[in-house]
Amino acid sequence: MVGIRRHGFFALRLLAGLLLLSCITPAPGALNGKRSSLASAISSVAGQPRLVIGKSRYTVTLYKGERPVKTYPAVFGKGYADGDKQMQGDRRTPEGDFYICTMNDSKRFHKFMGLSYPDMKHADAGLRSEMISPDEYAMIKKAIEERLMPPWDTRLGGAVGIHGRTLETGSALQIVGENWTDGCIALDNDDLDELTTVLSLGTPVTILP
Repeated sequence: MVGIRRHGFFALRLLAGLLLLSCITPAPGALNGKRSSLASAISSVAGQPRLVIGKSRYTVTLYKGERPVKTYPAVFGKGYADGDKQMQGDRRTPEGDFYICTMNDSKRFHKFMGLSYPDMKHADAGLRSEMISPDEYAMIKKAIEERLMPPWDTRLGGAVGIHGRTLETGSALQIVGENWTDGCIALDNDDLDELTTVLSLGTPVTILP
């Protein structure tokens, strides 16, 4: 009799535990629904998606046409205080008008959306200062005209993009103003997942001081 009661007691505990787990663990469909909710919310808004990034505000704002839709907290390059990016290794986040030229998953950064830096503004300055050669300038110009990825291996630098957190940074994005990247724009991984549901190659990106 005691054995039956014990068996019934543990069965009830197991059932209660399973019910609790089902309440706190979202189903895959719920996660997919959360990620697609942004796309659904802006589907009736006129215009194309674009990003406006404010370095002094530590924000990335998604626009649909002229309408701001949602703003996310962000951090930037360690060279933030020195202004616009000028060369490889200065750890500054570039300023200007760009577009998304690559979109990939990343083992280190969760996801990575590469930006079209160097653009023509930076290429013009690099050619004047002889930081890049005429041939390198021509390659950058051709890539920008064709909306492709410009060369990332010149002295102007490259591989600047929007990515997620790393295991090393932990909760760094919760601290406004603590810039830790080498020049990229870093978002929380969940925010990045949400954004990538509505962005694509060629999406315009404006980075303001």
